Amino acid sequence: MPAMFVPLQELENLAPATWYVNVLAAYPGERGRGHGSALLALAERIAAEAGIRALSIIVSDSNTGARRLYERTGYREVARRRKVKEDWHNPGTEWVLLLKRA
Repeated sequence: MPAMFVPLQELENLAPATWYVNVLAAYPGERGRGHGSALLALAERIAAEAGIRALSIIVSDSNTGARRLYERTGYREVARRRKVKEDWHNPGTEWVLLLKRA
């Protein structure tokens, strides 16, 4: 596994038996219109139908807008790992694991 993915995998490993929301994104012009909340609610319904009682998501510490969305919808921080950037340019320094119990 490439070094830059190791911290992400470590965080995923800390959230076994959760429904992991792998990627959630919106075009800049579509942000703030409720799409993210709707997608998270859909993920929660699918997880519940599958009998899974918790959801997890990983976000960059620099992505404050996404972090606000996740916390507003009930996700709470449970762990952090330092980013390994290699040649990747990103303002953040850590990955943050958030968890929501259903």
